[in-house]
Formats: sequence, structure tokens, C-alpha cells
Amino acid sequence: MSKSIYSLLLDDEVIALLDRMAYAEGVSRSALINRLLAEKVGCTTREMRSRDIFRRMEDMLEETLLPMLGESTDSTMRLRSAISYKYNPTVRYTVALGREGASIGELRAQVRSRSDGFTLMLLQFFRLWQKLEEAYIGKTDVSFEPGRLTRKLVPHFKKDGRIVEQADGSAIAAYINAFDGAMKAFFDRVNDPASAAAAAEKRMAEYVRNNEVIM
Repeated sequence: MSKSIYSLLLDDEVIALLDRMAYAEGVSRSALINRLLAEKVGCTTREMRSRDIFRRMEDMLEETLLPMLGESTDSTMRLRSAISYKYNPTVRYTVALGREGASIGELRAQVRSRSDGFTLMLLQFFRLWQKLEEAYIGKTDVSFEPGRLTRKLVPHFKKDGRIVEQADGSAIAAYINAFDGAMKAFFDRVNDPASAAAAAEKRMAEYVRNNEVIM
């Protein structure tokens, strides 16, 4: 949905109240006015769709991941999780929505660590996850480097591969749960590489088996 600049003549008192509302919600005046007008005329904006997706994600992920308060926007949602390994390193997830071809956005997972050993094991998990995706889903757009992985989100029907134009938050949350669960299972058994790989693969297999729309 494209945007343009328009001139509006509004009462100062109205602007003051709008600015107060915008500040409370952490959005700009223009974004607030756009949303209020869209709701009034029955139009669904990209930002409104994104908020609906994020609300659904929060409902599904509240037991496994925690939101990073104060850091989300209308187009991004940030979450955190902890790996049960020594000092419990924190995984920071960012879901950034935005249409780019078949992709509706991307997932970024980042872990900051001063431990070279942990960073190497995390990189091993990223490589394993890429191989599991190729085996269970097919070729995916995933890239990684030490401490960071980026994955394009392309919702499609498992049965025939048809692209889903408007995936809801539940489909994204299911993928994040699978990734996060596989990573935790991997590190729970990291001292036994074969068992760690098998545990991660089990999570991938469950994800594909239990969801009709996959990423």
C-alpha cells in the first residue's frame, strides 16, 4: 500500500490529543492518524495486518519465548529466549515483516557470546538446521555467520507448495517454535553430537508433520 503526503487543516486541540495518544502508543502522529482513519472507513493497512500477526504470535509463543519490551514496531517484533548451556546465553529473535517476492519477511536469530567454543557449537547447529530444512522442506533462503542466522519467511502449503499470500501469525510462530525448540534440544545434548543432531531433527520432523502451512 503506497503512501503520499496530504495537507490537513485540524484543530490545535485535536492535534494535542493525537500527539498524546501517539506518544502513549509509541508511534508517530502520521501513523496514528492513518490507523484511526483506516479503522473508521473499514480499511486494513499493512501496519494493522502486522499488529494482528504479532498478536497471534504472542499468544502462541508466550510459554516459550518472551517479548523484548519497548523494542518492537509496527513492522518488527523482537523476542528473546535462553539456551540451557553454562551461563544460559540469550537468543534474540527479530521478525521483520515486509513483502519481497514470495517472502513475507524474515527471521533473524542472534546470540552474543565471548565464548569461542559456544560460538562454534552454535555455528554447527546453524549448519545442521540448514541441512534439515533442505531434507524436510526443500531449498530455503537461509544464511548464517558466527552468532547470527537470517531466514526468509516464505509461507506455502506443505501438500503442493502453493504460496500463501497472507500467512497469519500462527504459521510464523510455529516455525520459530520449531527452530527455538531444535536449538535447545541440540544444546541439551551437545556433548553427544549424534544424539544432539537426532533431537534437532525430531523437532523439524514434528514441525513439518503438524503444520499444513510451512515456511
